[in-house]
Amino acid sequence: MKLIAALFCVAFLTGCPKKTPPANIEAHCTMNGYGSGKCTFTNKGDGSGAHCVKVRVFKVANPGGDSLTSSTICSGTVGAKESKSKDLSIPGVNDFCSEYGKPWTKVCAFTVKEDS
Repeated sequence: MKLIAALFCVAFLTGCPKKTPPANIEAHCTMNGYGSGKCTFTNKGDGSGAHCVKVRVFKVANPGGDSLTSSTICSGTVGAKESKSKDLSIPGVNDFCSEYGKPWTKVCAFTVKEDS
């Protein structure tokens, strides 16, 4: 009986194992017409985690056509309610999105996709 009481006290004092809260990481990227920029990873969750994305640049007139894609950009570990920024570089954007008399943002657009 003493053993049961002792086990109960240990269990009560240490508590049950707690479930690790999930991370909820969102990526927001900015880029200039030369293909340089940053991706900011913001964790809106209560636990730590990591997230990876790829950025794809495409011509607005033909979204399903030729495109340029970044290498995988990963946040590294982002703590709860924290943000981390990582550099972004996609070579060739200046030439790919060049059209006489138009800013690159009228010729091209980009998307940020999750990369697992």
